[in-house]
Amino acid sequence: MTKIGVSTILYTLSKYDLSAAFPNLYIAYKVLGTIPVTSASAERSFSKVKLIKTRLRSTMGQECLESLMFLSCERDIKIDYEETITLLGRSSDVLKNALLFK
Repeated sequence: MTKIGVSTILYTLSKYDLSAAFPNLYIAYKVLGTIPVTSASAERSFSKVKLIKTRLRSTMGQECLESLMFLSCERDIKIDYEETITLLGRSSDVLKNALLFK
């Protein structure tokens, strides 16, 4: 017996334009295709939040928390620090004003 995967069914529905004929089936398979097999990534994220947002940093804003989470979770991505500093300098009004007065 051959097993057909979710991606194969979605591809077939899209290729033959069957998503218009079976919209509920198409949506159900799209949702099924996005559900993770395990909850390990979610558990890992909550573990990182507990490490980052401690009692001493409880007043941290949402934007700062998201940035620190991104840096912590995506540690293996190489960052070009020169480009990052240049982009930050161009986007920050405070840094633009500081550079004008020097």
